[in-house]
Amino acid sequence: MARPLPQPVAKASSELPSSNLRRAQDLHQQGVAHARQDRWRPALRAFNEAARLAPEQAGFNYCKGVALCRFDRFDDAREAFMAELRVMPAHAPALAEIGTCLARTGRTRDGIPYLQEGLRLMPNMPLAQYSLGLAFLTESRRGEAIEALDRSIALDAGYAEAYRTRGLAYVMDGKFDKAVDDLRAASTLDSQNYKAILELGMNFGAAAREQQAGRLFELAADSAPDVALPQYLFGHFLINHRQFERGLGYIDRALNLDPLRVEHHVAKGFGVLGQGRVEEAVAAYRRAGELDPANAAVAGTLLFALQHKPGVTREELLREHRRWATLYRPQAPVDRLSFPNQPDPARKPRLGLVSADLHRHAVSFLVLRAFEALAALGYEICCYKTDSKRMDDDFSERYKEISVSWRDVSGMDEPTLAQQIGDDRIDVLFDLAGHTAGSRLSLFAARAAPIQLGWAGYVGTVGLDTYEGLIADPVEIPPEHDATYVERPIRLPDCYVCYHPPQDAPDVPALPSLNGGRFTFGCFNRPAKLNGEVGKAWARILEQVPDSRILMVYGGLGETSTREAIYRVLGEGGVSPDRVELVGEAEQPKLLQAYGEVDLALDPFPYSAGVTTLEAMWMGVPTVTFVGDTFAGRHSAAHLTAAGLGSFCADSIDDYVAMAVGWTRRRGELDELRRGLRDRVAASPLCDAPRFAGNLSRELMRLWTEWCEARTAREAA
Repeated sequence: MARPLPQPVAKASSELPSSNLRRAQDLHQQGVAHARQDRWRPALRAFNEAARLAPEQAGFNYCKGVALCRFDRFDDAREAFMAELRVMPAHAPALAEIGTCLARTGRTRDGIPYLQEGLRLMPNMPLAQYSLGLAFLTESRRGEAIEALDRSIALDAGYAEAYRTRGLAYVMDGKFDKAVDDLRAASTLDSQNYKAILELGMNFGAAAREQQAGRLFELAADSAPDVALPQYLFGHFLINHRQFERGLGYIDRALNLDPLRVEHHVAKGFGVLGQGRVEEAVAAYRRAGELDPANAAVAGTLLFALQHKPGVTREELLREHRRWATLYRPQAPVDRLSFPNQPDPARKPRLGLVSADLHRHAVSFLVLRAFEALAALGYEICCYKTDSKRMDDDFSERYKEISVSWRDVSGMDEPTLAQQIGDDRIDVLFDLAGHTAGSRLSLFAARAAPIQLGWAGYVGTVGLDTYEGLIADPVEIPPEHDATYVERPIRLPDCYVCYHPPQDAPDVPALPSLNGGRFTFGCFNRPAKLNGEVGKAWARILEQVPDSRILMVYGGLGETSTREAIYRVLGEGGVSPDRVELVGEAEQPKLLQAYGEVDLALDPFPYSAGVTTLEAMWMGVPTVTFVGDTFAGRHSAAHLTAAGLGSFCADSIDDYVAMAVGWTRRRGELDELRRGLRDRVAASPLCDAPRFAGNLSRELMRLWTEWCEARTAREAA
């Protein structure tokens, strides 16, 4: 908003020659003309000379001060405004400008009285009201700031910057909905305001205010449709919240506007992967890697997507993970024997858990009961939460109960976190994330503890040689697969996870098709796990069981383009859309309830189900799986085997099809299995936490003893 330029008062000093006064007045008028054309450099020259020739002329020093402010010469401007006050002691705009100049030079507290006095004399100055509000906000006087900004907006309803600043004041005051409304008004008035809106939206996201953040990202994207950044950020936000259809629309806009930005291709990969378009996802990630081949983070995005690609081999996965590790490691890791931990093999090692998923998450359903049982055995546990946006819940409270310390380390950099882990005397550090959200792989790459282990959060090798082991079992990693893992596989005898069944699950109903009704196959997995090869196998099954359908339930399946993408992927294999029912649902209770409609579950491949297979069994529904060659392809096989259902594991696609078809002809037997399956799982090693903890404890003590002996031997050498 431009400062007012008052016309000079026609009153000259009796001592000023008339020629000088006329010259000064002419210069002043020239300065006003230049200022109106936004030509501030010649305006300043004219105002400066006018004030020199006629220093006692009202308004001359004020205009000089206004021009000086345009060049951020606030100390000089303040002197000019003070000179104006010597001519006109009650000059309200000059008083307000002195306050503004003081605030702009870090003396906000000194400036506030000048602003207040100027506004007392002349309240109807929107710029001064705004400056007072900003000054109050700087001094953390939020209530007074909002009142001043209210007055500024009341005087000038089109004052975009006042809306934006009041929005920030509302954020600081915890009034997030009002902040969103103000930012919306600001963007309507000023389309270039999208940067401020994006910044506020990211602050909302960091403060776990997801709904408000989304509204702001959308506002910014719509305010600046020809700018790539807001299109990308809103699209990325939508994809993260499983709104793939809308999200990809914004990402495509960003790509059209700026096709060489790496992050746009990465976001595209996430979006199409969420719709089951695996080949497109891999292509997007590879394109991002071509644009920035030295970027380890970009290389890492490809790794998870590759696990879903039909035909992927362990050798290919190992090669890509090693390539990522070469880019990722910034320096040589800490020597594992250099840690000052007491090398006493008689004591239990202290455990550290690094994860973003220490709440109701798939990972916790696989590890929480194990850590509770280890705590009961006397292990001390420290938890390091890596994502503050993930809300704590009842599972989080259980982690806290078994921990000697619980820390939210999401704001810590890696050296600080490593120092904290060292101060906590951690002997064994568990990575429960791998290449997934919230990971701290650089911490493990540099080594933060004598013993580091990967477990449950990722699907195979992470590619780093700073891990002493990867927790597995003989089904997940058979001995003949060892050469394709950088880490040493640690095989627990029964299974590699300890399942936490859902609480308050509905009772298991009878087999839906028991009395000759339509047979329903179910698949409640992520769409990303689907592909044309799965479609071919399912088409063969449906062809042989004419009165059958496939029910798919998962969050995001209500979106039109996601449904169309799934129909297209399955259609490549010959599955007709009228044989598939898609239900968009993400809440666990409703997912479990939906198993009441399912007779038999079909596992996708090459990325098989994990917790989904366990939940299906808990609801009385066994899963037919094609045992893959990779870690991701063997989850269901490991869980089924541990529950005594190894007969549901097929070694070929032909066997997979034949097994699924065969069970449709043995419905009485399938119903009998269904009725007793929950008790069977509950009594199996899958749910035997003490037994699992005993197995894991033996491996932990073995690793700890090896480290103690190596450390003692070095000291003795």
